[in-house]
Amino acid sequence: MSPSALDRKLIRDLLGSGAVVLAIAGIIAVGVSCFVAMRSAYHNLGEAKDRYYARCRMADFSVELKKAPVSEASVLGELPGVTEIRTRIQQFVIVDLEGVDAIINGQVLSLPDRHAPIINDIVIRRGGYFTGRPEDEVIVNDAFARHHGIEPGDTVHLLMGDRRRGFRVVGTAISSEFVYLLGPGAIVPDPSRFGVFYLKRSDMEAAFGFEGACNQVVGRLSPEVRDRPDALLDRAELLLEDFGVASTTPRRDQISDRFLSDEIRQLGTFAFVMPAIFLGVAALVLNILMARLTEQQRTTIGTLKALGYSDGELYRHLLKFGMVVGLMGGLLGCGLGHLLAGAMTGLYRQFFELPRLENRVFPGVMASGLAISVACAVVGVARGARGVLALEPAEAMRPRPPEGARVTWPERIPWLWRALGTGWRMVLRNILRNGKRNAVGVASSAMAAALLVSGLLGRAALDRGLEIQFSLILRSDVDLSFRDTCGRGALLEVRRLPGVDHAEPTLDVGGTFRNGPYKKRGAITGLIAGSRLTAPRDAEDRRVPIPPAGLALGRTLAEQLRVRPGDELVFEPSEGRREPRRVPVVAIVDSFIGLVAYADLAYLSRLVDEEFAVSGVQLEVDPRADRREELFRELKRLPVIRAVGVREEMIESIRRTIVDTNAAATVMMVLFAGTIFFGTTLNASLVGLAERRREVATLLVLGYERSAVSRLFLRETLVINSVGTLLGLPLGQALFWALMQTAQTDSFRIPMADPSAAFAWTLVVGLAFSLAAHAVVVRSIGRLDLQESMRIRE
Repeated sequence: MSPSALDRKLIRDLLGSGAVVLAIAGIIAVGVSCFVAMRSAYHNLGEAKDRYYARCRMADFSVELKKAPVSEASVLGELPGVTEIRTRIQQFVIVDLEGVDAIINGQVLSLPDRHAPIINDIVIRRGGYFTGRPEDEVIVNDAFARHHGIEPGDTVHLLMGDRRRGFRVVGTAISSEFVYLLGPGAIVPDPSRFGVFYLKRSDMEAAFGFEGACNQVVGRLSPEVRDRPDALLDRAELLLEDFGVASTTPRRDQISDRFLSDEIRQLGTFAFVMPAIFLGVAALVLNILMARLTEQQRTTIGTLKALGYSDGELYRHLLKFGMVVGLMGGLLGCGLGHLLAGAMTGLYRQFFELPRLENRVFPGVMASGLAISVACAVVGVARGARGVLALEPAEAMRPRPPEGARVTWPERIPWLWRALGTGWRMVLRNILRNGKRNAVGVASSAMAAALLVSGLLGRAALDRGLEIQFSLILRSDVDLSFRDTCGRGALLEVRRLPGVDHAEPTLDVGGTFRNGPYKKRGAITGLIAGSRLTAPRDAEDRRVPIPPAGLALGRTLAEQLRVRPGDELVFEPSEGRREPRRVPVVAIVDSFIGLVAYADLAYLSRLVDEEFAVSGVQLEVDPRADRREELFRELKRLPVIRAVGVREEMIESIRRTIVDTNAAATVMMVLFAGTIFFGTTLNASLVGLAERRREVATLLVLGYERSAVSRLFLRETLVINSVGTLLGLPLGQALFWALMQTAQTDSFRIPMADPSAAFAWTLVVGLAFSLAAHAVVVRSIGRLDLQESMRIRE
């Protein structure tokens, strides 16, 4: 037989294994598609980010000030490592659109009157730059403009201080500092309620009394300082201390960059974990499959060895089988992965404003996907084929001697064995006498179940997090934040507004928390004793009272600072007297949004040398629509208001983005897990049927109905898959916990949820896909040639 004859034999083997090969290739394809999709999306996002940052000359740091002369702020440009700085003015405003009663928050930023390359530049999408005419002009954030149907030439009104001013829109734009556009207090972009507006520097100086002054400095750093800017920013804070430094922010803490960078990092992690599950299953299944196929060809292989073919030639022949299966799965997976990457990239366009976020083909990713798939298949084949090839030709040419009638453990329990019917006895004997090969089926089902549980738990955890955060902890209807810290008068004025049923003051003090070598920027929120509109909770959802002195620290922040109740930490306020204060940690609370720290409002006021300070107010308002509209109209007239947050709108925005997006991911997870259930069940059943054709034919000749015989295979399938699925339930819970640890960020944390519903759905889905695979087996039994099967040699 020539080498080409071996290749022809390979083709016959592949065609003869039809459905089995396709099922394994499908499992490999799913794993490769996960890898290609996630790695491609990873590169799509990363490269789009790098191009965009370079084009806009993204700042490496920013310093927020109360107000400083430009000449004084410019000293930052002289610090070693600072290559360039830009001073600018920023303020928060209320946007008053015609026909819109709801409160819309906005941020105005200054741009040079005449266009020039600057740090944190903009990219014009429609229209153009300022015209130079002596009139009020504005460039609007493109996402906000698209959502509200604003075109160049339209007029928008902004409430700036105590004035309502109209600006003619000359263009729409995007900027690298607002890739992930978040309004005050938000965790997901909502262009319907927040927009960015760029005004001429001269207009903003006149409007806010900032002639020759600024309240923000952004800058770029040299490469050797860019990754470790903390010491430089500490020095910058000291230099500008007299001008009220509110915060210093390195790029890694800039809110938009943090969300984008976290997403890219998580993609890199998931691109390793998820494909590993599928490819691991494929390798296990291929290992058993090749052991069975080579065992079925035992006499053929023995004959080939007797004819002079070496073990190496036959081994390479068998390896080709695995390579072809791996290549089929790899090619299919690469194509499917590219399509999935396109869908993921399209989804990211809804979250991230990037000018050239496109789905590209990355040859390196495709080549890696193919290499992984082929390597996985070859590994599975290599071990499975080794056993038969180790036999001598004379021994291999003889059929495999039957195994001894080994007694299984149920047979050692007489009352149990007598209680079982004949069918169950046959099933249990076959399962237990082929323990190793059936263990692969159990492991595959466990991996599929774990994957499915992990995906389903994501939705449940998000729902639980929202319920706790917005039903138990944050219970206000409307949150107001003031431009400056106020006293009791502002609180009394808010309480008199129409539609306000109850109002509670809050005080937010930003600063730096320190505990030895650990430090973190954040803020303390002051609440009144017995506050009912913000009610901190512990891990068991029990209410935690605000201590009269000291802090109730959020769990994430406490873990980062390595503190526990009873410890002390140092808090350096960024406003008022900026002296470090030692404060005790009294309690630990749970929160799923942001890094929180709570204190009694009176205690916090004393901490910053104030008698009674208020930076915002939480409102419980009349639910009637007309009363809310009246309240919003009054709020627009208050110059003290910096931003307004509406609880219902925030919840709806989160559900519309995070939760609904998670639903699409859950559907994909169900299909992927189903592929494992279906593929492994089909493989085990079809190969088992091929091995037991004589046995099946004998039962049919003796008068058993084909449906009765098929039920024997169904029982085996259900036993193996049920055991694997039950083992996979806690494994999936552990997998979800591990993935959430990698996905956790300072801005958002996903809690663990009750797994009961996820467990139940996993059992249902596993059963459904197992029955679908069994339907193929039933068809194969129905088409079995009894005469041919009975001629199989013993």
